[in-house]
Amino acid sequence: MAGSTRQGLRIILLLIFLVLSFPYAAAPIYTILPAEHFHGNEWFNPYHDVDLNTPWKKVNTHLHSRVWWGTTDGHKNTLHEIAAVYRQLGYAAIALSNYQRIDSIGYGWTHLPCYEHGYNIQKTHQIVLGAQSVIWLDCILPQTLFIKQWILDILRPTAEITILAHPAFGRPSYYERDLNFLGNYDGIEVFNHYRTSWAHWDSALSNGIIVWAVGNDDCHDVQSNKETGVCLTLAPLPVQWKPSDLYHAFHSGKTIAVRTYQASLPITGIIQRIQKDSLVVVLTSTADSVRFVSDGGKIAFVASNTARAAMPLLASASYIRVEVYCGNTTYALNPVVRTSSASIPTQSRRLREDVPLTLLYRLVWMLIYVNIGLLLIRR
Repeated sequence: MAGSTRQGLRIILLLIFLVLSFPYAAAPIYTILPAEHFHGNEWFNPYHDVDLNTPWKKVNTHLHSRVWWGTTDGHKNTLHEIAAVYRQLGYAAIALSNYQRIDSIGYGWTHLPCYEHGYNIQKTHQIVLGAQSVIWLDCILPQTLFIKQWILDILRPTAEITILAHPAFGRPSYYERDLNFLGNYDGIEVFNHYRTSWAHWDSALSNGIIVWAVGNDDCHDVQSNKETGVCLTLAPLPVQWKPSDLYHAFHSGKTIAVRTYQASLPITGIIQRIQKDSLVVVLTSTADSVRFVSDGGKIAFVASNTARAAMPLLASASYIRVEVYCGNTTYALNPVVRTSSASIPTQSRRLREDVPLTLLYRLVWMLIYVNIGLLLIRR
């Protein structure tokens, strides 16, 4: 009897090992390519055709409702409450991002198929917007750089937009150095009610990886002022907008990430222009300060108490981005980046799959599984 109990325990432990290890065994091995910084004699400005009278619309693509029998964080939120509160705060678009599940809000809101991918212990999650289906593959234990890239590569073809969720949150979700290498995604939650992730964004941009800033509440309790209407994304949407209009704004960088309180916007209009050899920002209201940030997250210039600020385009800079501060509100504008043409540069890919090493790696795992199975049978 004791022998059969031990045998049963071994089988259970083997099954647990297989479930936890298989995604790691299936993942590819990548070659790390040298960083290719933004370069060229031209500058790409994502706001080149946006004027000061553009009607910026409030967007939130990260919030949770009661699902999975109330077992996940978000069980306090009913769809009716979510719809009412965000409509009162003046939002034009919101998307439910329930864990591993695509849901519609209803109540007159345009449906944006979306979910939050990931159920690992390190909270390495992704917002999958315009999702075609739910991808269940994940690696539960802490993830290596290669695992994180593999997950992004799998998610990207299944959605319109892929966003790194709360990078600085968790243990953390993503290390700053991860963003030196990761690619094949569209945006990063620079503003999330849990954390602000400036350094992660600059790590990507400084290595020639073009990704755009996103602001999202990540709301789990719609009645909380600390996580509702505190982080949002502004997008230039037409009055009768379609989901494709929103996806295009996210994809092309025609968005502004905002950290604020109760969805307040003390500055309602912002334009960013390249005029002669300078980057110029014009605001509809006076800001406390306008900061110009370049490679490595270094502050290159600060203008105070102004509605207009300008800085020369530095010869040493590969990108320049702007932060606008007004009271308790912070605006993160997407960067202008060097390019060989006036069009958006192709995203740099620093991790490329090494097919021979991947096959060898998987073969080693197969031998490990076979030997464990044989050992179990002999006992």
